[in-house]
Amino acid sequence: DLMMTAGKKVEELIARLAQKARAAGIHLVLATQRPSVDIITGLIKANIPTRIAFTVSSKIDSRTILDQGGAESLLGMGDMLYLPPNSSIPIRVHGAFVRDQEVHDVVKDWQARGKPEYIDNITKGGEDGEGSN
Repeated sequence: DLMMTAGKKVEELIARLAQKARAAGIHLVLATQRPSVDIITGLIKANIPTRIAFTVSSKIDSRTILDQGGAESLLGMGDMLYLPPNSSIPIRVHGAFVRDQEVHDVVKDWQARGKPEYIDNITKGGEDGEGSN
């Protein structure tokens, strides 16, 4: 949505954020449900050296992400192509797949364990609105 409303400015900010994250050693994860060249621009791709593609609907979408086809043939449920930095050959890997129902079951279990107990001097804001040290 951001790219569609304020494209160029958002593109520049994402590129800058990616540069800062890389310099600071932070793993930045960007995701989109619509892998088009309007969203994943050349500037963004140049600043995101590692890419992962899950199943996509067309070879064009795969090329947008990985600069080559292949992601359109994946099986789903955690099957993905991983493109390491400084490589042009993606590696097929399989990540852990967690179904929505499994996530809901874990949340229900944690909710059944009771309410959280907070430590007051950490959660209370000081005079400046900040938590105490």
